Amino acid sequence: MRLAVLSDIHANLEALAAVRRAGEQCGVERWVCLGDIVGYGADPQACLAQVQEWMACCVMGNHDQAVAGLGNLGYFNAWARQAAEWTAAQLDPAQRRYLAGLPLSLAEGEVLYTHASPADPGGWGYITSAREARAALRATASRLCFVGHSHQPLVCAAGAGLLDLDRPLALRAGERYLVNVGSVGQPRDGNWRACFLVWDQERDTLEFVRSDYHLHRAQAKILEAGLPPFLAQRLAQGY
Repeated sequence: MRLAVLSDIHANLEALAAVRRAGEQCGVERWVCLGDIVGYGADPQACLAQVQEWMACCVMGNHDQAVAGLGNLGYFNAWARQAAEWTAAQLDPAQRRYLAGLPLSLAEGEVLYTHASPADPGGWGYITSAREARAALRATASRLCFVGHSHQPLVCAAGAGLLDLDRPLALRAGERYLVNVGSVGQPRDGNWRACFLVWDQERDTLEFVRSDYHLHRAQAKILEAGLPPFLAQRLAQGY
């Protein structure tokens, strides 16, 4: 089976649609979402509907928690806070209940899915370095731990540190890995294209996939909604 793992859609419907097309083209049979469906972007309702329709499972992100009314907006910056408040006003009660009911982490056999660090899933710690990835791996016995949150793709092997992302990675027997799958809707690694990960479970390989999408349309929607212009600008800059 080819499993796609994605994260940080952030209400970017254009990016999500492109990722779905790319996944279908490369034979993805099952999808998992690591949270932050909403926040920042202008299509929270449509993105939520898509996630509910075709994701096999989903965990909670910090923006999902905040929009559901469960988190403190005080630690958000001004742009994120304004977007979260706007998003909460767009959603109906059933949609907010769906977000509120998402788990912080989910284990399936040898795999753990969580939005942030498995050491404290609700503490929203970022993983952006080998040191942080190794610390996170020490907090779980899972062979594979998939995370998001930082919007920056990364693979760290417990015994080898950070690994090359430019080609498919063959997983080694007996090794454990932490994988940050990057962001669909707001990448921050200098590449504006939507990012997700495909795990070919038969071959036991991981591959990052980047997809072009209708960037200008997503930006125009943000501006039309009255959200901070910076949220539109940063999409083209990949940070």
